[in-house]
Amino acid sequence: MNKKGFTLIELVITIIIIAILSGFAVMYYDKFIERMRIAEVDTVIATALPAQERNFLKFQRYTPYWNQLDAAPIQVRTAKEHNDYANGKDNTVFFTRGGILTGIPNPGFAISFEQDATERWFLVARRVGKGGYTYQIVRPFDSQESVCVPNWSSEKDLEICMEYMGVTTTSELQGNPMVPKLPAK
Repeated sequence: MNKKGFTLIELVITIIIIAILSGFAVMYYDKFIERMRIAEVDTVIATALPAQERNFLKFQRYTPYWNQLDAAPIQVRTAKEHNDYANGKDNTVFFTRGGILTGIPNPGFAISFEQDATERWFLVARRVGKGGYTYQIVRPFDSQESVCVPNWSSEKDLEICMEYMGVTTTSELQGNPMVPKLPAK
């Protein structure tokens, strides 16, 4: 007698293998998407900081407003009925994924220009929305390097910041450049 088909054990083993592979795929997909979001922030930084420098040359000051820059993102330049960037009051934060539609930010970054207590300027990209990430990308205007600042209690933040900064241990991560360092004793 010649039986064709799979046994129950073969089917169960196949399902277990597919579940394990799917788990790895989801984990790597999540990191891939996060890397793409970071690449988008790096592009905004590469556009916004030279625009801030041109603004400084014209007016002798930096601006917290996106619509005052000559190279603002397309969402800022587009005149729409509900464009928060067009009114000049609420355009200090640019959202990379369309802002807040339902009271919860879309997964992406809220990017703003900020000053610290010493009046040093920074571009700050805070991770917002769903996905479990809460880190920031901080770029001082007077520096050529962006710094990933993790939420130290989040393993996902630590992993993505270590990858972004090109370090292998958390002790190699830099502190937030917006927080003044205490002088050495």
